[in-house]
Amino acid sequence: MYSGVFYILLAVITLIFIFAVPVLLYLGLRKIANPVPLWLPLFISGLVVLVLAGILQAGIFNNTDPLVTTLLLATIMLLVMTLAVISPFPYFEKKIRIDPLMIVFPLISLVGVFLLFLASMGESKQGGPLSSFSLLLPITGWLFDGAATLLHGGDVVYSSPLLHTVILAIGYYFEVFILAGVFYLVMSLMPEAGNRKPE
Repeated sequence: MYSGVFYILLAVITLIFIFAVPVLLYLGLRKIANPVPLWLPLFISGLVVLVLAGILQAGIFNNTDPLVTTLLLATIMLLVMTLAVISPFPYFEKKIRIDPLMIVFPLISLVGVFLLFLASMGESKQGGPLSSFSLLLPITGWLFDGAATLLHGGDVVYSSPLLHTVILAIGYYFEVFILAGVFYLVMSLMPEAGNRKPE
């Protein structure tokens, strides 16, 4: 795959995950249960992380072009981000007074994409240990580094790409979840805007 095509595809996929996927996914969850229970997006997020772990364990990407692998992993991480964006929303949905209501998803998704960019910038030398989580996840990374140190599991965590990637995905989920929750809390405290009536 040519690098130019790769960057175009990555940009298009990212824009789709910012502006379309969160809204469509939340509307889809509403078809399953309305109102959406708080546990449902969290449950789906767990399944996505398990699928990611299974893909890495099975070595499906081992003989794939590195750019294709990067694109697929980025898509999975963007899905994790989307689920983190919508996970705290059911609690605040009736409290947020903004019209149109679904404009809040793209706003927090932009922040999530920025955090994913930060998380993908960690560098490690060939054959050396992987980056510490505090360098990749500014909010939750220190918790995972602390847990690895406390449990004396640093050698395993920072030398296993599979385990490191799965923990990174979990940390990334909670990082976006926390920011989304704070964002929705602030939005719920704002006075009514537009023509949306309080419920």
